[in-house]
Parts: sequence; C-alpha cells; structure tokens
Amino acid sequence: MKQKYLSIEQLAEKFSATALVNSLLREWDGFELEGNEIVFRNKHKALSIALKNYSRVGSHAYNNAFYRTIGENKETLSFEVFIQELFQIINQEDGIHILYPRIMESNQSLEEILRYRKLDYGALLKKKSLSFIEAEQALILGHNFHPCPKSKVQFKNHDHRLFAPEFCGSFSLQWVLLKKEYFFQDNSSCFDDKRWCIDLFEQDHHSEFDHLYTPFPFHPWQFNALKENAEIKRLIKDGDLVPIEKEGLLKWKATSSLRTIYCEESNYMLKFSLSLRITNSIRHLQAVEVVRGLQVHEVMNSKSGKQFLAENPNFQILNEPSFLAIKGQSKPIILETIVLIRENPFRTCAKKETIVLSTITQPNPYMCDGFFASRYIDAQKWFSLYLEYVLDPFIMAQANYGILFGAHQQNIIVQLNKNYPCGVIFRDCQGTGYTQIGYEKMKSQVLSLDIKNGNILDNLMAHSLLGYYLIINSTFSLINALAMQRDCSEEELLSVLCEYLLDKKNHNLLDSTFVEYLLNSSTLKQKGNFFCCLHGINENTEKNPLDIYNPIENPIYNISRDFYNV
Repeated sequence: MKQKYLSIEQLAEKFSATALVNSLLREWDGFELEGNEIVFRNKHKALSIALKNYSRVGSHAYNNAFYRTIGENKETLSFEVFIQELFQIINQEDGIHILYPRIMESNQSLEEILRYRKLDYGALLKKKSLSFIEAEQALILGHNFHPCPKSKVQFKNHDHRLFAPEFCGSFSLQWVLLKKEYFFQDNSSCFDDKRWCIDLFEQDHHSEFDHLYTPFPFHPWQFNALKENAEIKRLIKDGDLVPIEKEGLLKWKATSSLRTIYCEESNYMLKFSLSLRITNSIRHLQAVEVVRGLQVHEVMNSKSGKQFLAENPNFQILNEPSFLAIKGQSKPIILETIVLIRENPFRTCAKKETIVLSTITQPNPYMCDGFFASRYIDAQKWFSLYLEYVLDPFIMAQANYGILFGAHQQNIIVQLNKNYPCGVIFRDCQGTGYTQIGYEKMKSQVLSLDIKNGNILDNLMAHSLLGYYLIINSTFSLINALAMQRDCSEEELLSVLCEYLLDKKNHNLLDSTFVEYLLNSSTLKQKGNFFCCLHGINENTEKNPLDIYNPIENPIYNISRDFYNV
C-alpha cells in the first residue's frame, strides 16, 4: 500500500494526540479497546482515535483520525473538536477545561517546530555522529506522555525562535553589576573554583568593574520577565543593580531542557530559574533543589562516592557544585534569580558520541522511523549493552549505596561507540535522593546529608520514584522505540529486562528491595501528568510527590511469574 504522507499540520496533530491520549490512558480507565480504535464513551456518544500499534508498555501509536459515534452514525472529527469533546467526557462537571488552551497552544508550537525543522531533520539523523548540542536540539516532540509537551504560554513568537532549543538559536547572556551585599553564592565543600562567575564575565566581556560590585548573569528572557519584580525594580532604581548594555562575546544555546544553556567555549553550562510554565510547573529553581546539587558533589567526593565511581568506570555525573542568587529585602534569596553551574565536558570534539536518551527514543516525526532505523543496529545487542552500561549503574547506586538518581530519559546521556552503548552520563542532580540505608552509610562522610532536607526517602517513596524515572519513563520508552524500528518485539525485550533483574536479585546486593519491587509488584507507580495538568498542580512545590502518582500495570510482573514457574 502506498504510504500516505501527512501535512505538517496533520503531523503536529498526530503527535500532540499521541502524547495526550497515552498520558490519559495511564491515569484513567474510562476507555475501551475496540478493533483498531481507542474508544471513550458517555451516555450520549462515543469518541475514538485510530490505533496504529498497541504497546505493552503504553507507548501506543495512532493514525491521524478522530471520530464521533452517536447511535449508528459515525463521523470524522477535527483534532480540535475531538479534544473539546474528550474534555466533556473526562471532565463532566466543568466541560471544556482551562487545560484545553494549553493543549492547543502546545500543538501550535509543535506545528511551528515541525515546519522549521523539516529541511534539516532527515539529514541530521543520517549523520554518522551527532554532537552534544545537535542531539539536545533534535528532541523536537518533547515529553511522550504529557497532554501539552510543547506548551510555553509566556513565550512570544520571537522568544521561541531565539530561546527554544528546537529552533537552534544562539544568544548572549544578560550581565548586570550587582552591589556585593546583594550577591549570594553557595558552593559544595569540595568545590575549588569559587571565582567561576567573575572568570566567566571576564571571558565574555574583557572589561573591568568597580570593586563595590560583582558581575551577575541572567538568562536574557528571565531578565526581561523580572523587570516588573518589585525587588529588582528597587535595586535598579537605587543603582544597586546596573544592567550591562554591551553584548557579550560568548554565544549560548538552549539544551533540551530550555533553561539549561550551553556554550562550547565555557567550562560550565548554566541553569536558570525561568518564570515560565513548562509541562507541570513554573520553572523556578527552589533553594532545596540547588542545595541538593551541591550535596551530590560532596557525596561523589566522599569515600563511598569514590568507591561507587571506581566500581562503575563507565558512569559519569555532570556535577552542579555552585549556585548564585540575589538577596532580597524580604527573603534570604529571590528564587527567580537563581542560576547554577553544571560541568561541561563537551567543549571539544568528543571521542565518544553522546546522545540524550529521549532523542534516541523519539520517532522521526516526518518519516515514522528514528535513531534506530537510521543506524541499522541489532536491537537485542543494543538493549543488552544498555542494561550493562546505562541501566546497571543506577540499579547498583540504589542497591549498594542507597543513592537514588532521578534518571528519566532527558537526564540520561548515552555514550556510544560505533552506535552501541558504552557508558552513561547523568545530569540534573536536584532530584537526587537517598534511602535510609544510604543515609546511614554516608552520614558521617557527608555532613550535608540531613533527614530534614526531605530527600532521605522510605522504601515506598524510593521505589515509586526510581521505578517511574528509570524504568517506566526511560527503559519502557527505549523498549518501544527498539521494537517499533527494528526486528524485535516489546515482549522479547521485556524478557531480557526480566532476566537481567532476576540475575541482579540473585547477586549479593546490600539492598535488593527495589529489584524485588520491579519483579514482584503487579503494578508500578507512574507520575500522572494528565491530571496534574488538569488540576493545575505545580509539581515542584508539592509536599508529597506521590500525591500525583497512580498505579499502572507492570508488564515485567507476568513475565517474571513465567520465569519462576519454569
């Protein structure tokens, strides 16, 4: 059959619907699978979306076809009407919800991205090797289980083109000179480069400044957003904060996370607070988060941390050992001004190719293939090496050291040698936690480990969060991508994963409870992105993260039962 080519508008609707519906199906049981359609019903009508491929791990693929059935009458709907009427079924009391405009804005943003990247994306995938920033900016579809993955409501059109990674723009930092009494800096106790900010300013501007002031960097979008902030306005009015009008020499590009920016000539990447709602939260860095980044640096420099790194030579962390903020009159620091540094090992041409896992698992939206189809790899070999070099260090960090890395697919950078995994780099340390075993093991080595920090977790919380990030978000997405693009099935790869976990369980682990949770639990907890958005929850400020989690079927469980019965 001749392939039907979709317009850019249809492609945007297809992938918007895919992320939205798949996120909903993980959180809501008010649907049925009928033939090749997913059907939603109320007493008046049925809505359906055409199913192209059903996935054991929830990553269903759809055709760009939406229907309404009333009695015997079935008619085709536009994407927009389908979403409107779906809300009438889901959200019966309120009808069309405030989430609807975010979904449509996300879809419009995706359409603009797909139109902009159409000419270069195919050529990009055909390259023998991608640079770090090429791989970051190749993530154009966004979160694969979210109702509005490309929503950036506060961005104007020119903001997208300049600051969003998908448009591959570059820009200069906005520097200010700040009176020293308003300058706040905190560092890991193991970090020596205390002058990094001054050195970066001198590299960018080659100019001197009054000794009463110190340079302070802003993301240019955030600086404009904060001009109406009362504290910032007062500082500018009183001459305590002086914007530098001259443009810097260094050019920065957004990574896949948007608020973390990269410059090939800088020793560090910079991550900023942005007063911008992306996915589930306003992207203000919280004080407790950035302090945890310093803590990870101290943990990795402790006796236990060094031992873990020695045992896992193919594992690397992009440490975040220092952050800055502006002190406020009414609060210790102004959260909207926080900026932290992240190590940047990607300054020169790397010997190993490094690609963020979310780019690896993303389908090519134009051709319905992707990374694995373009590289012609063997799926079983690729997945086995993923288990050895990527998954295993995170499993062992929990099992033998009590360290819980928030390793979702956007935080996992896979190192490749001849297209196959050979190592892993972890980033975004703010979500790192520790089990009670880890706390007892390292509390005398790392003084910043403190029960009051809120990141010493009981087993229920630890298993739920790590299971979601490392297995559901990362590994299940990888399994689906391999199965869709290469000659294998999800069931085959789930069996390989199960064998790996059973082998781990039989090792002499200090703490085998997480591996046992994955093997023996009929359900796993997953983050409910759909209803989190529906109810307007800011995920970053939730007191109990598990409040937005819900159980889903664990596809590993039934396979593990079969192994036990052999």
